[in-house]
Parts: sequence; C-alpha cells; structure tokens
Amino acid sequence: MTKKKGKETVIMLSVTALMVNLNIIPWLDSRFADLYMKGIFAPLSGILSRISGVLPFSLGELMIAVGILLLIITPIMCVYFGIKKKRGGFKFLRRLYCYALIFILVTETLNCFMLYHTTEFSEKYHSGAGSEGFTSAQLTDVCREVITEANALSMEVQRDESGRMIVPENMTELADTSMNILSRDYPELSGNCPQPKRIVCSMLMTQLDLQGVYFPFSLEANYNSELSPARVPCTIMHELSHVKGFIREDEASFIAYRACIVSDSPEVRYSGYLSAMNYLLGTARDNAPESEVSSLYSMISPQVRADNTFVSEEFKVKIEEKAVLPTEAVSAFSEKAMETTLKLNGVSDGKKSYNRMVDLILEYHYYIED
Repeated sequence: MTKKKGKETVIMLSVTALMVNLNIIPWLDSRFADLYMKGIFAPLSGILSRISGVLPFSLGELMIAVGILLLIITPIMCVYFGIKKKRGGFKFLRRLYCYALIFILVTETLNCFMLYHTTEFSEKYHSGAGSEGFTSAQLTDVCREVITEANALSMEVQRDESGRMIVPENMTELADTSMNILSRDYPELSGNCPQPKRIVCSMLMTQLDLQGVYFPFSLEANYNSELSPARVPCTIMHELSHVKGFIREDEASFIAYRACIVSDSPEVRYSGYLSAMNYLLGTARDNAPESEVSSLYSMISPQVRADNTFVSEEFKVKIEEKAVLPTEAVSAFSEKAMETTLKLNGVSDGKKSYNRMVDLILEYHYYIED
C-alpha cells in the first residue's frame, strides 16, 4: 500500500467513524443535538446557505443531476478503461465515489440527521402545554377561525388575468421579516434567509408529491416551480425553517404557518391559513363528528376551493402525456422512501407525524397566544 493510498484510507475511515458517532450521540441525549443546533449549525448554516443562495439556480438540483449522469456513464467508462488498460481510470472512479459518499454522509449527518434528535418543539417552546390533548370542539373552533380568515384573505390578494394569486416578488425579504419576528420566540430563526430556489425538474417533483424540498448538501430551500401560487409562500417558509435547523416536518409546518400569518402581505398570510386549514380539516375528519366536518367544509368559499390545489389541471395532463415513469409508481416510491427515512431517524409514526402540526397550532392558540 502506498503512503498516499494509506493516507486516503485513514481519512475516509476516520470521517466515517466520526459521522457514525455523531449520528449515535444525539439519540442518547437530545441536549447534545440542541447545543449543536444552536452553537454550530445555526451560524454555519447562515453562512453557507447565503453562499449557495447567491447562485440563481438550485445547486442541490444540479448536484443530483450530475450524480445521476455519473451513475449512467460509469459502466461506459469502466468498459473504456478496461479496453485501454487504464488502471488509473479505475482508481480515479473509486476515489471519486468514495469521496462522494463521504460528502453525502457528512452533509446528511450535520445538516439533517442530527437535527431530528433535538428536544421536541412542544416541550422546548410550549412547555408541553397540550400534552393532555384537545377536544374535538376545540379543534373545530380553531378550524372555523382559520377558514374564516382564509375566506376573507382570498378576496384581498392580488390576482392575474386568469384569477390566479400573484406571489409577491420580494418573498425573500418578506421571509426575512417574518422569521426575525418569530426569532423573539424561537432564537434559531434569527438572521438573513437565503434566496428560495425554483426546481427545474418540476414534473418529477410533482410526481413525487413534493411541494418543496430542502437539500442538506447545499443548504437550500427549494420549491416546485409548478406549485399553485397560493401554496408557494408557505412552502418557502417551510423549507426555510429546515435551513434554520427545524428539520421535523410538523415543526417546520407550524413555523411556516406562524411566519406567514405575521406577515404584512395578504398573499403570504393567505398561504399560511390555507396550509393550516388543510391540516386542521384532515385531523377533523378523523376526530370530529361527521356533521361538524360537513359544516366546516360548507364554510369554505368557492375561491378558496379554487386556490387550494397542488398544481394546475393542465400540468397534471402534461405529466400524464410526457412522464417516463407512471405517476402512481413514482408517488408510491416517494411515500415509502420518506416513511423509511423518518423512521430511521427516530420518528416512529413516520408521515403521520406531519399531523402533529395541528397539536402545535392548538397548543399555541389555547396556551401561548396572548
């Protein structure tokens, strides 16, 4: 073994061992994850996300595209190196893949996995105020308030000629303002927000049922470029919450909701209330009497119903016409992958945990809000 090869092996094994330990320690003590989030991740994320935010495109999306391309051409390269008897080519590929895997392990650990084990939001910021649960009457009361707000705001937002809501051009500035307002309660949200990025591959993203995505390896907040305009502001706030270190989906959704409703922009507030309405109604269907649920749905105005879509019907048709893989299969894969990822990171109830956002809303409404 050459000295150089030995040095590379030691580096890779050392980094891997360190990352494994950093994945294990937070499982054992959430205080370690809390200190990491506040003392290391928050300032580091603030710097690195601003750097990647300078780029006008999603660096994370580009990195994934390059990775896929590399996987596709690797067999061709191996055949070429074999024919030409270029041993150096094989060494280069091996080294490239090793360092790529190390990069993924490091960024996923530091910018994602460790953050799953911070003290849960309810305990940390609400002192577990809603631990005894809430009645269906309390749930439906808040649901009515949210629907009423959404109905009213649907008449205030700016719209284009087709009637679609216009997303404010200064979303980064609006997000900055809202996040810094909330930082009085949640200090980790302080500081500037990076520029949200539109995803180019919106067709695949839609098939994956993704409104937005946070890339740990580039610390970017990304959103589906074909997303319904009324959902864009809250989706941006959600992904920015991940960038700030709130990695659990229910916590990011709650922060996004609160960040939206404190905004001066009616479009941003509307997006926040729409998001909350969907979560609340979903929980009401499972916990409130059928007559109450029917009453809630009857309150929703036609305009809110029209705005409350994932993507346009025209785009759905386009997907079915041009998609390489069937949407149903891609969506099922996405759901299974997310369920597995959550459970591997200690979220025992998987995607069902998303609905804890409702508990956070109710806790805030009944115990925290003045």
